[in-house]
Amino acid sequence: MALAIATNTGALMAAASATSVNKDMETSMERLSTGKRINSAKDDAAGVAIASRLSSEIRGTNQAIRNAQDGQALINTAEGAHKEIENILQRMRELAVQSSNDTNDGTDRTNLQAEMDQLVEEIDRISSVTTWAGQSLLNGAAAGAGTAQFNFQIGGNTGDGDRILVEIDAMSSKALAVSGAGTPPAFTNDTFSGDASGSVTIDDDAGTITFASTEASGAFASGATFTADINGTTVKITVVDNDSFTDDEAGVAAQFAAEIAKKDELRDISVSAAAGVLTLKIGGGLDIGSTSTTSSRDTAINAIDAAIEKLNTQRANLGAVANRLDNTVSNLTNVAINLEGGKGRIEDADFAAESTSLAKSQILQQASTAMLAQANASKQNVLSLLQG
Repeated sequence: MALAIATNTGALMAAASATSVNKDMETSMERLSTGKRINSAKDDAAGVAIASRLSSEIRGTNQAIRNAQDGQALINTAEGAHKEIENILQRMRELAVQSSNDTNDGTDRTNLQAEMDQLVEEIDRISSVTTWAGQSLLNGAAAGAGTAQFNFQIGGNTGDGDRILVEIDAMSSKALAVSGAGTPPAFTNDTFSGDASGSVTIDDDAGTITFASTEASGAFASGATFTADINGTTVKITVVDNDSFTDDEAGVAAQFAAEIAKKDELRDISVSAAAGVLTLKIGGGLDIGSTSTTSSRDTAINAIDAAIEKLNTQRANLGAVANRLDNTVSNLTNVAINLEGGKGRIEDADFAAESTSLAKSQILQQASTAMLAQANASKQNVLSLLQG
């Protein structure tokens, strides 16, 4: 081989080796310092994509676990209120049974009715104030009626299996059909015009509206109007005679009752009709007071039994969902652990392997540096030829 200094092949090879070894050493040091085998896409292009998908699943699953636990807390809150309402219903049934005994006189039954009415109000209070994070649980889809629906997201995706639908029926006294003896609404601004042969009379204390005609047929003139404000809501009819309503006393009363039923603001008012007389009550159904009869007291007991059965069915359904969520949380926890393990095998650094690689790189770096120095020193022999 020719003795030359323009091209120091040995030095170039030693420098290239040092560069390569230095790169390997930096990679090992990065992995050891971060604990990750994949620190950028160039480390493992496919692994980056897989690890990203697994991260989405893991984070979604962990959030689903928290969702399920929050769902359990919501159900437990509702179920606790159900339990207290059941205690109230049991006491109400006890009062109804007590009132059915004729050892009680009118005063005794009045006192029993007073407690019954207070218990009914407490059911409504519990139903209206039982909430979870501001959401009403026992008030239903509408005020005091209907069913509230809650979707619990118990998976990280969008399929049907990732959600549980929980329905909680309203537990107000109206929804349970135990609204007490009832009280009349407030009547104001009542006017009747267009029919001199008829009249409309309102009894505020009894809560009745009586439609009366002086005609032998009992008819009102078509086109006559009647308007009244009931609890601040205006209800108005124009007397008609068609397929739906007649223009006699009973038909006009039925027309007015139908108009009341259209008003959402009056949904808590019950209306009963008899021979042209409407009786309006807020609440109604549990009459065990001084004017009650054996039949009305029996009706009260039966109504409370039905309410307790409805309540227990609801509690059983909620308990079943709560138990289901226990299994859901356990399964999701196992899934999250296994997903974490799979992700770790893809992107976590093997400290034993990387430590070995680092030690190897450090030794090779020292060796290549030494050889580079030797290669540079070897060209000094040319000087001896030049010195002569």
